[in-house]
Amino acid sequence: MLELNVRKLNFTVGWVSREEFEKITLIADYIGYDKARKCSIYRLNLEKCRKLGVERAREILEKYGVRISESLAGILEKAKKPIAVVDLKGSDLIIHGLNENVPELLNVLIWDKVDKIFRSKPFNYHEICGILRQKGYHIVSTVREDWNLGVETKPTFELRPYQLDAFKAWEDNNYRGVIVLPTGAGKTLLALYAIHKLKLRSLIVVPTIDLLRQWQEKIVEGLNIPEDIIGIFGGGKKEIKPITIITYDSAYTNVHNLTDKHGLLIFDEVHHLPSPSYRKIAECHVAWKRMGLTATPKRTDELHKELDYLVGPIVYHVGFDELAREGYVAEYVTKRIYVDLTPREMEEYDKLMKIYDHYVENYVYVRDPREAFRQVILRSRVDRKAHEALLAREKARQLALNAKGKIKKLEELLEKYKDKKILIFSRYTDIVDDISSRLLIPKITHKTPEKERKSILKAFREGKITKLVTGEVLDEGIDVPDASVGIIISGTGSERQYIQRLGRILRPKEEEAILIELITRKTIDVSLSKRRKPTID
Repeated sequence: MLELNVRKLNFTVGWVSREEFEKITLIADYIGYDKARKCSIYRLNLEKCRKLGVERAREILEKYGVRISESLAGILEKAKKPIAVVDLKGSDLIIHGLNENVPELLNVLIWDKVDKIFRSKPFNYHEICGILRQKGYHIVSTVREDWNLGVETKPTFELRPYQLDAFKAWEDNNYRGVIVLPTGAGKTLLALYAIHKLKLRSLIVVPTIDLLRQWQEKIVEGLNIPEDIIGIFGGGKKEIKPITIITYDSAYTNVHNLTDKHGLLIFDEVHHLPSPSYRKIAECHVAWKRMGLTATPKRTDELHKELDYLVGPIVYHVGFDELAREGYVAEYVTKRIYVDLTPREMEEYDKLMKIYDHYVENYVYVRDPREAFRQVILRSRVDRKAHEALLAREKARQLALNAKGKIKKLEELLEKYKDKKILIFSRYTDIVDDISSRLLIPKITHKTPEKERKSILKAFREGKITKLVTGEVLDEGIDVPDASVGIIISGTGSERQYIQRLGRILRPKEEEAILIELITRKTIDVSLSKRRKPTID
């Protein structure tokens, strides 16, 4: 015999007479006819059952081999108000039992014409339940809301005054919002403090696999808890535990398995979240309490504006200069050193840029260089000349960013600061390889095995090596030992990348930190440098 409960309200019946149909619809709604199985589909209407009485409903259903579960019968007998069932199925909320349109929910509910039910994103769970209660509904929910962490936390750290201010601002905003702190200012500790204070099962979303273990180690050390209650989800592992650390990629592809498993969401490097795919992570989770952490929330595509909706507004923001004045990060200076292309490099650069400029002048009718570039990219999909123009521009850019004069200037700077710990940043892996082999400097790129990378970083931290060259792999997230001097051989026009690289040299120290950009005159390198230079206070 088929048993109905709050998660299973549909049942099927073969051909019935008009009289029997009218009797069934006293307690159920007709959904449709299944041609394959040659039967009609009905859904138990809880409000009809409540008004008619459970025993009468049981009598009607018994004839068709269907019964009401004891738990559902108990709900029907005790309810004094209309019953709305809020059910979680995969990454959808399903709402049964609404006997009227609720204007306040028009923006969050979608009517499914096929299944004849209301659907919504799990993100809207708390709003839906709150409004339905105000409307006089008795809510029956299958969504998990018992998110007690279940373990005692004993923090081994104390928050600095600005970190306490940041946490309070987040707390005062109903435990929602984005906290903007510079690289190295202790964003991770804010997340640990939130877990400690709220004692909720927590999902921590991080951008890279490398950060899974890094976060795990910091949680174990910072909260003094066993490692076995921390799940790793990504890099071949799929563990869901009281505290789960997951990559954005894994969270997106497995969102249906995570929807109601945690009561606190923490988004590391939250600027990744508003992308068209990753935003689903936030939309398909019922947890209301959400913390976003980043040094640079802004995105060039303007999607950072969606963070207000997905996580909450920026509730706290402090920059490098303020922290430096208070002694929490090192005092610093930034320098730009210009170099020239060789005559041969300049000739090749001009030749390549003329190809690009000629296309823009003849086929793209906008003056703004960035918009013109965007138009050429769009045209390159269908226009061979546009594609050739883009290739020429890219070769010119690589020539400018990797000018021979930069390597010569780098050698001079290494000699000038030979007693300092120096981090050298390049956009291109082949230049990292060249600097490493030519100047005998250890390197870290995306190709460096994890074990070797950890060994190099450990040696740098301990001062066994004092010079390190790296590509973009260390720009974000990874805990990099402090240096006194940073040298940017090449980079993007991204303000975010610049701030992250600056943060690598700003741990408190007695000496002044120095960040040096090497820029090639009369090339695209100049405009890239201007674009990435932020207002960082």
